[in-house]
Amino acid sequence: RRVCYAVQLVLTGDAEPEEMRLQLLRRIEELSRALTDHDSRRHLDLASDALISERYYHCLKALRALIPREDRLLAAARRA
Repeated sequence: RRVCYAVQLVLTGDAEPEEMRLQLLRRIEELSRALTDHDSRRHLDLASDALISERYYHCLKALRALIPREDRLLAAARRA
């Protein structure tokens, strides 16, 4: 969710794309360590490619697809 929010800041003009790009790539890399299944990796790859190509809406769209997975992982961690 935090990465999605950061991309939204770029889309709304509240953050400079050049300043955010490296930070966003790092955050996507962090997500790739936690979300290791094939489908999640595909979405993360799409998000990275879109970010590098400065297609921020497509980046956001790819990242938003991961939110339900993140919710499930957090719920499982709370139960453990």
